[in-house]
Amino acid sequence: MFDYTNFISKKKSLLIAPAGYGKTHTIAECLNYVPANEKQLILTHTHAGIASIKEKIKHLNVPTSKYQLETITSFAQKYVLAFCNLKELPDQDNSKEYYSFILEKASQLFKLKSVQRIVSSTYKGLFVDEYQDCTKQQHSMVLALSEILPTHLLGDPLQGIMNFNGDLVDFEVDLTEFETVPELDTPYRWFKEGNNKKLGEALKEIRSILTSDHPSIDLSNFNGNGVLYLVKIRDDNDLYNFSSTYSQDIRKLITSNGKRGEFNNMLIITPEYLKGNIPKGNVTDRAKVKSLIDFEHKLALIEAIDEKSFYVISKKIDNIISTIKGSRNPIKKLCTEILEPLFKLTDIKNWIDISGNRLKGKRNPTDKLLSNELRVCIENFLLLPSLQNLKAIILFLKNKLRFKSSRNDLLKSIIKALDIAIVENQSVYESMVSYKNVIRRTGRKLHGKCIGTTALTKGLEFDTVVILGAHNFTCPKNFYVAITRASKVLIIFTKEEQLTF
Repeated sequence: MFDYTNFISKKKSLLIAPAGYGKTHTIAECLNYVPANEKQLILTHTHAGIASIKEKIKHLNVPTSKYQLETITSFAQKYVLAFCNLKELPDQDNSKEYYSFILEKASQLFKLKSVQRIVSSTYKGLFVDEYQDCTKQQHSMVLALSEILPTHLLGDPLQGIMNFNGDLVDFEVDLTEFETVPELDTPYRWFKEGNNKKLGEALKEIRSILTSDHPSIDLSNFNGNGVLYLVKIRDDNDLYNFSSTYSQDIRKLITSNGKRGEFNNMLIITPEYLKGNIPKGNVTDRAKVKSLIDFEHKLALIEAIDEKSFYVISKKIDNIISTIKGSRNPIKKLCTEILEPLFKLTDIKNWIDISGNRLKGKRNPTDKLLSNELRVCIENFLLLPSLQNLKAIILFLKNKLRFKSSRNDLLKSIIKALDIAIVENQSVYESMVSYKNVIRRTGRKLHGKCIGTTALTKGLEFDTVVILGAHNFTCPKNFYVAITRASKVLIIFTKEEQLTF
C-alpha cells in the first residue's frame, strides 16, 4: 500500500507511475492526510486534467476548502496580471510568446519576498501532476515555488508528449533534488470492477516494449481474446484525406447507442504527424475527419483551449462592426469572415448566394418565411452594425435554420464572448480572452462521444477508445498515451500490424 504520509512529509518528493496506476487518485487521497487548515495548491497542465482531478477529489468527499486547483499557466497568469505592468503583455492570440512571457515573469515574482509571503500565507503545500509535460520554463517556476512550499511532483516520463512550447524537463537531470518514493505498481484503471483486466495486463507488457531502445510492437500478438481489437486498413495513404472503405466501420461504432453501453463513452483519437514537411492533425483536419464519419453529429470535437482561431475570429468581429458599412459587398464579407468559420458552408450556400452578395429566393412557403426573417436580421445588422444584431444573425442560423457547425466549441465560445462583450461594453477579443481564462482555471469535463488527439485527452479515461491510423504515430510516447485512455475496449485501425518507433 502506498505511504501517503511519507510522500507528503518530504520537502521535495517525486512519484513516478505508469498511466492508470493511480497518480491522480494519490493526489486526492493525500488531501485527507493534511490538516484541515492547511490549504494545498494543485497544479496540472490541461483543462481536461483539472476536470479529472476534481472528479477524483469529489469521489473522496474532500472539502473544497482544503485545496486550490489550477493549470500551471493560469496560476502564473493570475500573479503576473496582479503584479506586472499589463502594457508589457504580448497579445494572448500569440500563445507561445504570451505564455513564455507569463512563465518568465511568474518565476521572477515568486523569488520576491513580498510575493513569497502571499503564497505561503495562502497555501501550505504544492502538488504538480503530469510533471513529464513540464517545460524547462515551467520547471523554473515550480522550483521557485518549491522554495516557498513543500512540493510533491507526480509523473511518468513515457507520457511526456507536450513539447510544443519548449524542451521538456528531464527526470534524471533536472529533478535530482526531489526524493523519489516507491512507484505505484497496480494498474487500478483496468482492475476496477467492470473494466478490462486483460487489457491492463497487455498494456503493462506493451509499456515494457515501448521503454526499450528502438521499440517495435506486433499488435497481432495482442489482438482478440478480450484484449484489443485490431482492424486492418488498406486505403489510408493520408488519414486526413481518406476516401475510406473503413469509415463505415467507424460510423457503426459512433451510432451504436444503447447496443453496447461501453460505446456510449467513447474517444476517437487521430494522430498528429508530418506528411512530407506538412503537419497533419490540426483542428481543421480533425473537423474534416469528423464530417466524414459522423453524419448524425454524435461526436464532440475536442479543441485546444487557446486554438488561435478563437482569437482571430474575435478580432474579425470587432473589425467588421466598424468597417462593414463601407464594404462594397457586405453580405459576402459577413459570410466569408464570420459565418463560414462557424457553420458548414453547404448550409450557408443553401440560403445565401455568397458571390452574388444576396440572399437566395425560396419557393417553399415555410422556407420563404424563414428567408424573410433572415433578410430582416441581416438588414438590421447592415443598418446598425452592433454586437447584438450580429448575435441575432448567428442565433437565427443556429436555432431557426438549424445550421450545423463542424466546430461546436468555436461556435459556443463566440456566442459566449459576444454575450460578455455586450454586457461589459468591451471588445469581443477582450471578452474571448477573459472567457478562456475562466475555463483555464475551472477546467472542462469531457463526456459522451468525442474526437481529439493525445495532447487534448491526456489524463482522461474513456470506456472505449478508437485509434484511427495508428501506423501514423511516430512517437512511442504518443502511442502509449493513446492506448492507455481505454478502460474497457480498445480498437485500433492500422495499415501496419508491426509498429516501429
